[in-house]
Amino acid sequence: MRSSALIVEPSGQKDLGPCECCGNNSRTVWGVVHEGSRTIASYFVQWTLGQVLRHGATFDLILGKWGEGATPSDRVAVSLRFRRIETGPSFMVADAADRPTGRGGLAGVALARNQVLGSRWEREAYDVVDAVWLKDTRISEIATDAA
Repeated sequence: MRSSALIVEPSGQKDLGPCECCGNNSRTVWGVVHEGSRTIASYFVQWTLGQVLRHGATFDLILGKWGEGATPSDRVAVSLRFRRIETGPSFMVADAADRPTGRGGLAGVALARNQVLGSRWEREAYDVVDAVWLKDTRISEIATDAA
């Protein structure tokens, strides 16, 4: 499994709130993912504290080339939404243009759901999300609720 070989490097966290519909705070954590010495993604995970079962979470990714000589045009924004459904945890690709990472300038283009599905970016996104899910302990509230 590729995700087990990926290195997750957490780098920041911020709480905001309260949420208009439930009164709880939201948390965003972020970091980067490496494959060997090469950075392959940055990630942002956002959820409402204590409300994962109700609201789910969003995993926003910037995928592509990083490092010296790389520009935003070398990267794409991809977004996945996490929900717990009757059969267990579920991820669904969403339109990245609707998310802050899709408008933030780190990626040259924010991909729509239909641009991700069936593309090389779909497998890359799921590999990165798997690695973050398994290795970033700051999202344990999401993973615990999903168990």
